[in-house]
Amino acid sequence: MLDTDYLIDYSDWFDEGGCCQVYPIKDRPELVFKEFYTKKKAVDSYKYQKQLAKFDLAPKVYSKICKLKFADDGDIHFEEPSDWGYVTELAKTYEAETKISMRDIQKLVEEIQQKTGLKFWDCHWYNVGVVKRKNKQRVVCIDTGKESFDGYANAWGFADPGPKCCYCKKYQCKCSKG
Repeated sequence: MLDTDYLIDYSDWFDEGGCCQVYPIKDRPELVFKEFYTKKKAVDSYKYQKQLAKFDLAPKVYSKICKLKFADDGDIHFEEPSDWGYVTELAKTYEAETKISMRDIQKLVEEIQQKTGLKFWDCHWYNVGVVKRKNKQRVVCIDTGKESFDGYANAWGFADPGPKCCYCKKYQCKCSKG
């Protein structure tokens, strides 16, 4: 399904991850389009993001699974629409170990598990971002692909998800690494 309410602004910027690309929406700086390499990956990510967004644990979702057209950029015209994806709120991301602390990540991991039953294994700095809620910064999960919630993508290497060791309760320790 082609959604005609939004256009991708390819001239501004884009970001690329392991399973998706993120594009700005023309004339809507607060929104982005998450485009996936397959429709199945888009559907899986959409399902998890909608579930998390109900509890403010992920950016809000503003469309169904769809394709979008690219806005014309001067002499450049795109005939083909995007691959499958969905429109979502833009979350601000930061370099590792700067604005988002390990404690912030751990708190998000624990909230996700408590409120949804999901284990956010792939919870490193580049899979979290910040949105504004009631004039406050809120750390959220921005990688809602299926792989983020299975044990194979264990970002910190501990027995439980997150940067806090489940044995000594310290952040990024060495005791559980053998």
